[in-house]
Amino acid sequence: MLRRTFANRLKPRWVLADEIYGSDSKFRRFLESHAQPYVLAMSCQQRLWVQYRQKRVDAIADEVPSNAWFRMSVGEGSKGHRVYDWTAGRLGVPTDFGLVKWLLVRRRVDDPTDRAYYLCTAPPAANAQDLAIAAGQRWAVECCFEATKQETGLDEYEVRSWHGWYRHVTLSMLAMVFLAVVRAQANESTKKTSLIWCR
Repeated sequence: MLRRTFANRLKPRWVLADEIYGSDSKFRRFLESHAQPYVLAMSCQQRLWVQYRQKRVDAIADEVPSNAWFRMSVGEGSKGHRVYDWTAGRLGVPTDFGLVKWLLVRRRVDDPTDRAYYLCTAPPAANAQDLAIAAGQRWAVECCFEATKQETGLDEYEVRSWHGWYRHVTLSMLAMVFLAVVRAQANESTKKTSLIWCR
């Protein structure tokens, strides 16, 4: 899908992905070969080259000074703002296309041992806050997928071919778009017709 996207000269600001894709070095190299910035989640066991040796990302995060963390909300959740502590550090030299590699770490405010890790490439002008905001955008996508699973059966396919799966996903997403538009129109008309009581 990304090959087709790039072939049509569409370039998203960021590609976001979970640990499965973040751990795939071929996938990362593919994005880098297209000069595509990304924020990819990765396992705490992932190893990165730091000062001429490989270290696990959780060991790298253990050495982050306390003043390098910043607190920031990057999204709205069902219980209010999702506030986390974040830090990011640049890694090595830029890619062949001038993107800067970063390690981004997120930790819970109430439990600093609960951390998430992201490998990123970004334009030279990007900073840690930009990376955190990009990482937070994945929650909205995940919420959308969860709603689509519940409302239009995104995950209820019984197909054995890529084409069948692709058709099912396309129709499921189209149905979700239809429902979202109908819901938005209904909410808008409710606002217009509601009564306001005065004394």
